[in-house]
Amino acid sequence: MDELEDIMMLNTGYRARGFATAVTPCSAGAGPGRVTAAEFIRTAFHDMATGNVYLGTGGLDASIVFELNNGGGDNIGQAFPTSLKIFAPYLSSRSSMADIIAMGMYTAVRSCGGPVIPVKTGRVDATEAGPPGVPLPQNSLFTFQNQFLRTGFDSTQMIQVVACGHTLGGVHAENFPQIVPAGSAPNDVKQFDSTAKFDNKIATDYVSGKSTDPLVVGPSQAARRASDLLVFSSDDNATITTMTNPTTFADTCKVLLQKMIDVVPSGVTLTDPIVPYDIKPVALQLTLQGGGSEVQFAGEIRVRTNARPASQISKVEVVYKDRTGGAGSKIGATQKGTAAGFDDSFTFYAFSGRIPSQTSVSAFNVLITLTSGATESYDNNGSGYPIQDTIMLQTPQSCVPDSNGKKLLTVAAAVRSPATTANLVVTLKVPRDVITPELQSQTVAMTQQSTVGPYNILTGTYLLEPGQVLDTKFDVTSGQAADTFKSTGNLGTNCIPLDPTVSSSSSSSISSSGRSSTSTAVPTSSTSTSSAATTNPPSSSSTSAPPSATPSQAGYTYVGCYTDLTSGRVLTGKSSSTSTNSYKTCAAYCSGYTYFGVEYGSECYCGNQFTNPTGPAPKGESECNRKCSGDATQVCGAGGRMNLFKSLTQGPTNATIPGYTYSGCYTDSGSARVINGKYNYDDALTIEKCAGLCKGYKIFGTEYKTQCYCGNAFANPTTKVADGECGYTCGGNPAQACGAGNRLSVYTAVA
Repeated sequence: MDELEDIMMLNTGYRARGFATAVTPCSAGAGPGRVTAAEFIRTAFHDMATGNVYLGTGGLDASIVFELNNGGGDNIGQAFPTSLKIFAPYLSSRSSMADIIAMGMYTAVRSCGGPVIPVKTGRVDATEAGPPGVPLPQNSLFTFQNQFLRTGFDSTQMIQVVACGHTLGGVHAENFPQIVPAGSAPNDVKQFDSTAKFDNKIATDYVSGKSTDPLVVGPSQAARRASDLLVFSSDDNATITTMTNPTTFADTCKVLLQKMIDVVPSGVTLTDPIVPYDIKPVALQLTLQGGGSEVQFAGEIRVRTNARPASQISKVEVVYKDRTGGAGSKIGATQKGTAAGFDDSFTFYAFSGRIPSQTSVSAFNVLITLTSGATESYDNNGSGYPIQDTIMLQTPQSCVPDSNGKKLLTVAAAVRSPATTANLVVTLKVPRDVITPELQSQTVAMTQQSTVGPYNILTGTYLLEPGQVLDTKFDVTSGQAADTFKSTGNLGTNCIPLDPTVSSSSSSSISSSGRSSTSTAVPTSSTSTSSAATTNPPSSSSTSAPPSATPSQAGYTYVGCYTDLTSGRVLTGKSSSTSTNSYKTCAAYCSGYTYFGVEYGSECYCGNQFTNPTGPAPKGESECNRKCSGDATQVCGAGGRMNLFKSLTQGPTNATIPGYTYSGCYTDSGSARVINGKYNYDDALTIEKCAGLCKGYKIFGTEYKTQCYCGNAFANPTTKVADGECGYTCGGNPAQACGAGNRLSVYTAVA
């Protein structure tokens, strides 16, 4: 449920999943006259409509993915393939396509101002098409009533479901020319009512005799396809009249649309509805450190801030227990970012600390200290938030390098002695002859390489196609223990060896912010009451240096001192850790990349974009103060801090467009577009194309390789960020930069 809760709750901001982007605003569509929110609702209904509650077959089971061939049959039009293409990236071992279709119902209705539709999880995807039987406009009333009864809805509920479903969207001439003749309506689409929101207009217009619903009035009557008229009038308009009350309409739709998405085959047991967690641990990771005497414990705590805003939080701490359940210690957290859904807001706090590997960790509680001095403790209903240390993915020692035109997934894991066996389980998205891919799992036995402290280090490999890297998940397992749902897209191209020698420092083993997992010295900790607590940099004169002149390297421009976390690296192209690290050697190592960064003295990172944007260090350049291992006159970051450089010659650039100037990289949100006058998606997008589309507008922006937005001013709040956060190449010109996820490359018309 955790994955689906993220998809449901995190619409915008930090760690946003972006599921609601396609239906924001409510009127958004994939083409003229189309409304994606209506298409999401229609997809859920059509998938459910072939179910049989008496036989316990069908229902919401994603069988619709197999029912679109040969012209679509009962599922005519582009609404269904478009919706399924939008849903496909969210398919995973933790989120079935059927659950995602149900999530589409909630998202579409809520985005359009409708009620919160409760969403349960646990649906199981079908492996073949269901029988025909979707209600069609030409059906008789008797057929309609029996089709709805087959899925569990009586005649009154039939009327209500039709009204709820037809509050959005309309009928397309391309699909139903007998109802909407070509050329008879704008964009050849006749909308069900005049409002682009989830409301009772469909009912009030019908009862008052002002309906423009093409399934009530117009050519549909002569063609014997006026199905809404047939349904609404089937009880002398009694039920549809009750739906003219806006509260009744909303309450009824909430109940019946949930009932609709809860129609599932017998044998499928659904969970309780998803509700937002007040406290949710995120991206937890244990990583064995060099020498094996310590384990880095890192992750984030997501705090729901509806009732208690972040401004009232002074401090967030993780209070952990050792592997026997005994008392451990505290790790402070630093505020990382904020996110929001339709009805909820969240703040994320990142933590990272070193703990002895012998005693390790088994569970933790979360302690929140408010500015008032009051504290709140969260213990997962008394049992603590569990974390196992039997097997741990070793992210620094794992990578996805090139291998003869393919990608060799190389995964390292630390397995606690006496266990000596482990498996790598790779979950692939495999294309098939339907719109959505199939999930296939492959298991590889891992091989022991060495022993470091109380752990055996094992590795496993699997050959991927280049296009599979971003979509592939993997687990490492040993017996009943597992470290799961890891993304190959978060791995670099270079595996960093684990130093088998004992760590060179024995200072405090707890730190309160992220730092590199590949270094061997341990920074001291800060337990400041501020939620922005950061790790104190090492003070040894052999490793720490005061900031001097602005760092510089020939051929590069200096970006600044940035925060970097092991749970989400800023640069993920490739990396190394050497005793000769300097600006010059790191630049040479990263030749061909747009960015390089130096960290914790000996570490070098490369990348073409900011994979996990973190922003400048809170206290500026003073936080990057560790001497470079290869040049004591230079500073090379610190724990969790990176000196970042950008190439003057490599990577995509911002175009020169007559009449416009480049304004910078800005944050964007799928639910509150910064530029919202006009838009277009084009797989072959260039800056010039977007400028042409936006001719006459004062600003335009490109986003996520293929998206172009036009406007006359920023329509919603935004923040200017480093250009590196807009590092995606344009779909039609890889030499140009076209934003990134929730990042806009913005151009402004010259006055």
